[in-house]
Amino acid sequence: MFLRNLRGMSIALGCSLLVMTGFSASAASWEEKQTGAGQAVLAASAQPLPTGAGTKAASDWKQPERPFDYASMKEDVVIQLNEDPRLRSPLRTVVGPAPQAYTLFFREEMDRGSVEAAIRKHAKEEAARVGLGFIEPGFAFHWANNRQLQVLVTLPEQKTSERDWTEYVLSAAGAKSAKGSVIGDSNAFHAVVLPPSQIWRISADGEVREKLTDFSVMTDMEFLDREQRYVLQSRFTKYCECDARFPMLYSIYDMKTKQRTSYPVELTDNYRGEGVFFADRRGFFYAQPEKGTTVPNSDSVTRVQVQGYVHGASFSHDRKQLLMAVGRADQKKDLDLVVYDLGKGTEKRLPGAVKGWIPTSEFNGEVLPVSFHDDGRYATFAMRSEEAGFVEIRQRYDWQSGKVIDWNPPVPADSWSGFVQSTDGEYQMYWNAGLFKGNVQLMDTRGQGLWLPGTHRYLFTEWEKAAQEADLKQSLYLFDADTKQQSVLVSGLPAGLSLLGASADGKWLYVMTDRTLAP
Repeated sequence: MFLRNLRGMSIALGCSLLVMTGFSASAASWEEKQTGAGQAVLAASAQPLPTGAGTKAASDWKQPERPFDYASMKEDVVIQLNEDPRLRSPLRTVVGPAPQAYTLFFREEMDRGSVEAAIRKHAKEEAARVGLGFIEPGFAFHWANNRQLQVLVTLPEQKTSERDWTEYVLSAAGAKSAKGSVIGDSNAFHAVVLPPSQIWRISADGEVREKLTDFSVMTDMEFLDREQRYVLQSRFTKYCECDARFPMLYSIYDMKTKQRTSYPVELTDNYRGEGVFFADRRGFFYAQPEKGTTVPNSDSVTRVQVQGYVHGASFSHDRKQLLMAVGRADQKKDLDLVVYDLGKGTEKRLPGAVKGWIPTSEFNGEVLPVSFHDDGRYATFAMRSEEAGFVEIRQRYDWQSGKVIDWNPPVPADSWSGFVQSTDGEYQMYWNAGLFKGNVQLMDTRGQGLWLPGTHRYLFTEWEKAAQEADLKQSLYLFDADTKQQSVLVSGLPAGLSLLGASADGKWLYVMTDRTLAP
């Protein structure tokens, strides 16, 4: 089966697809609008205790009272994850293995003892269900008042060095109010505990491995810039063992300052939407926020306005311009190419230059944003020759001449023409054809991979032979395109490891894994 262009597809295709569906490779047997007030609460979220913290430490835990609009409550209780207040019951979502702080808001004043007893009862009953992965965690309770209960949930000591998957429930169903009213059973919070992936770096010779982050929860991750400084993180609001596409929560992590900034809007590295939007030169876009939605300030953001609907926008190689496919919202083919100068706010428009039908997903029929791959010399893009087909019309924008010309990569016409190339453009790895120099093939397509910047060395991973699925490991290979020599750089890497990028000087490789990499 040929690879197709997926929205948000990264070099870590296999891992990305698993995360997209809410399925974790490490478990492989695996809206509410945020207002300015919500961001303030998010910034004040609880500091977790270490896993397995003692009873005395947990009993001493408490947080200040949290502001809440009780008058607007329609449910008997709302259970909120303090780490991100946008995650509220009824919900089944992913949390990290560290102790998690929750706040329960009640519509009425409660009988405190009945609430605590109900929470313990439901957790115990779920843990007794054999084979479903539920556990009974420890609870520490702190009442801010009779309508607000703060709960610290701590997992029992794990039996293995690394926990794969487990689940617990937080529910006040059956608890009584001070007036005798009984809480219903429709507002439980189900927490699926999965180990968070971290970013590591591996030296280009494979000798040094260093953990760079300490994230608290599992997210998908993507480096946005060639300097490997900014990370786009996305987290699903809901979890299921299915291929549903649930709303996501987005943030930007700064590898230099170690700061994470949450955004109350969708972030993407390839924009599709109305002609008024925002481009952040760190490498991402977002649509015009709804009224009342506060987005973090940044000196790198530019407001963009073009006439028409944007069917796809990408940054130029130097992040100073945008390449856009523009037309009417209902237009499906032959779009205008717009080159937009972010500094001057001016545009160059080539009417009808983006020829062909807008691509759609092979998997679910979703309309895909038109994407541009720019190396500073040419900006390549592909459309479809027919609305329901997969044969591509391949073109590229020549920066020197300012014209759109044909592009003829050595890839079957009905296959996605996506590729990554060496810094100087001499070599390309096409995901559906292999590694080429011009039209000469040097190697077949291999696992996920990337080029070390400033070199002709291609890094990729492949599975090692294993007697059982549980023993799956990967090896990291290096292929020198000049000498056509291949060697093993690192072996015995975890099955869920994904390549993220490489440092600009070519000395470090960045990977994502929820396992510990042995030195």
